[in-house]
Amino acid sequence: MPYPDIPTEGTSQTMRRPQDTILDTGSSDSQSINHMTVPVEEAFTEKLRELRTLKLFSWNIWFGGREITDAHAKQTAVLNAEEADIVFLQECFGTAGQQLGRSTGMTVAQQDYDCAVLSASPIRLLKTDTTSYATAALVQTRSGDVLAWSVHLAAWDYGPYRSDELPQNAREVFAQPGEQKRTAEAEQVLAETQRLRTELGDIQVIVAGDFNVPSGLDWAGEHRPALQWPATQKFLDAGYTDAFRSAHPDPVQAPGLSWSQIETLENEPRDRIDFIFVLGMEVISADHLGGAADDADAPADPGFTEYGGTAQHIPHQRENAFPSDHLAVRATIRNRE
Repeated sequence: MPYPDIPTEGTSQTMRRPQDTILDTGSSDSQSINHMTVPVEEAFTEKLRELRTLKLFSWNIWFGGREITDAHAKQTAVLNAEEADIVFLQECFGTAGQQLGRSTGMTVAQQDYDCAVLSASPIRLLKTDTTSYATAALVQTRSGDVLAWSVHLAAWDYGPYRSDELPQNAREVFAQPGEQKRTAEAEQVLAETQRLRTELGDIQVIVAGDFNVPSGLDWAGEHRPALQWPATQKFLDAGYTDAFRSAHPDPVQAPGLSWSQIETLENEPRDRIDFIFVLGMEVISADHLGGAADDADAPADPGFTEYGGTAQHIPHQRENAFPSDHLAVRATIRNRE
């Protein structure tokens, strides 16, 4: 279907919250933080650490929200509760990202109908040769400029559908047009990142979104065959850190199955296909947020945080409190000291 013309950047009337500052406390030997008296030096160090910290939130909002009742209100409630510094949206379906920018007080950069980057601080859309599947933006955060990508790689020829053939037929599976397309898109994002960093300087990078492909960090020979999926492996080989797996290194204890908790296992194999990759930054914490699977086949996962109770399976999903078929990926990161 054709998509309406949308502005490439939206600017909210007010910032969602002000940038943090450190006030001059004069000659006092102490100040109150959270009703506790601590030495000025300790408070200053804690504030500097906070200023280096960014909260990230990546989320496929599922056809812009059309499959959920009151989706926009529910999406807004999720984002307002998070107070993320940078939000990465996929499946905006034209204007859903712009609408969320207005309802959350965030500024929006969006190159086409699918992917958007939202920020509580100044942001500038960067033109790239990735129009249909990725949006890049320069975000002026309190810890410095960051190159932020929201990506949504090709969806067809989903590899886990042929998991019973792996790893024996890996070459054949990876030769499928969809796998080849995802790998080419990942390579183009990395190539454009290199070009932009040449122009902008050696700034930190965040690439987040729905990759439609698993990771070799999960398919490690324990609960899945040992296999390096090409598209995600490109980022690992380029030196990026997988935020979720950095915080939860054991894929057995924390499988992180981000898609799809509202499908039965008979309909869709669950896997971790939503990622936040960071370059030049330290991961403090990461998890997934969403509705809990409504059956007993979902293992306990310390990397999962429930939102809105049990999620009902398709076709009974319209009243779900968490308005997506994907879990969101959250991460807290900071500049390397």
